[in-house]
Amino acid sequence: MANERGRLPKARREELSEHLQRMLGRWYTNAYQDDNLFLTMARRPGLLDATWGFIRYIYGGGSSVEPELFELVRVKLAWNNRCVH
Repeated sequence: MANERGRLPKARREELSEHLQRMLGRWYTNAYQDDNLFLTMARRPGLLDATWGFIRYIYGGGSSVEPELFELVRVKLAWNNRCVH
């Protein structure tokens, strides 16, 4: 499943369902112009839906953790794990 560098392949934009294309549009508008994470998770729509719900909870104001603090934690975790997504 992983490529020769140990990375998971991304879904191809042109092969996304209409639903995923709309989600990607919202991703660009509300989150990031970088689509690496989205397109990697789009290969597993169930995982993407679960993650999307969590993101909506954290950044949408439902959580008691401030979005700015969560963003710092997210960046630190990505750095610690040498995450390229």
